[in-house]
Amino acid sequence: MKDIAQFFRAGVAGVVLTGASALAQTDGAASFRGTIRDYNGTSTRHWTVVWVTYENGTFIKSLRKQGPGWTVTHWDSHCRVWNTARGGSASGSQALDGYSSATAPDYAGTNNPIVWTWNCRDTNNVLVPDGNYKLWIQYAEDSGQGPYTTNGLTWTKGPVAKTNDFADIGSNFAGLRLVWTPSTPATVAPTITSIAPTAAGTVGVAYQHTCAASGTAPITFSAVGLPPGLDINATGLISGTPTTTGTFSGTITAANGTPPNASQPFSITISLVPASIVSVQLSGTSLVMSGTGAANGTYAILSSTDASLATAQWTPLTTNVIDNTGSFSVTTGIEVSVPRRFYRLRIP
Repeated sequence: MKDIAQFFRAGVAGVVLTGASALAQTDGAASFRGTIRDYNGTSTRHWTVVWVTYENGTFIKSLRKQGPGWTVTHWDSHCRVWNTARGGSASGSQALDGYSSATAPDYAGTNNPIVWTWNCRDTNNVLVPDGNYKLWIQYAEDSGQGPYTTNGLTWTKGPVAKTNDFADIGSNFAGLRLVWTPSTPATVAPTITSIAPTAAGTVGVAYQHTCAASGTAPITFSAVGLPPGLDINATGLISGTPTTTGTFSGTITAANGTPPNASQPFSITISLVPASIVSVQLSGTSLVMSGTGAANGTYAILSSTDASLATAQWTPLTTNVIDNTGSFSVTTGIEVSVPRRFYRLRIP
């Protein structure tokens, strides 16, 4: 048998996460694969342990354990680095997240290459924050302290996926690769959180309502059945000026590509507040018209020399907003050369 002592040199396995915010908690998986370069012995003491710690060496959990039970004396004799990291006593952490088996007759099969995946949870199954971590591997045969990886294998746990290939470590470890794969966050279907649109509106008066929804962004809104003059944009703002009286019923829909879409029924009644010109006065070469209508409503004054023309053929003189008391006044010049002119009030 080859001299076992040459395999029992000390080394360091450093898997370090760098540059990530300690506050972030990116979910995902860290997958590792590596080969132990071992002689073809026939001993029944082929032990292997893989574990993970924080950057400062604080133990998190074991990821692979190939060997006998948790007898402290045995593990301290053969894999002291791991045994010390986990607590170095019978009460030390036995948390395991991965493969575990009895002593192997050799390093072939399930124990070589070493393959494991860590879900980045601690012993309480809580996702660890993005930051710096270290991976460690140690193995032993027959007797004495076993070798463990050296000089650090650096990777980053964060929002960016990365494959890391590392150089062989002496005559002990080869084919070292660690792949960090962040999870794609699950999308959440939308839920409309705002109340239904205001149930009343007025012809000629600007109308506005903002829709809101929870769920994975971006969320797009649409609607059917809105009163004429109103529209909804993709962000959920219903706006415009109603032009027609009546009760209008329809549905608002919020969608983000994840079914089911959210829907909300509505019913809006648009009423008409009569508007009229109540006073017409001459002031020099100007005509002053005053009237009443829906407070804050929009009105237009049209003119024509031919009262028989359709409204669309009348000339707009002014478009303005009735004040908050329901009054308006407009002044227009008089053309002396025009024997007569007709005026019309239009809402909106």
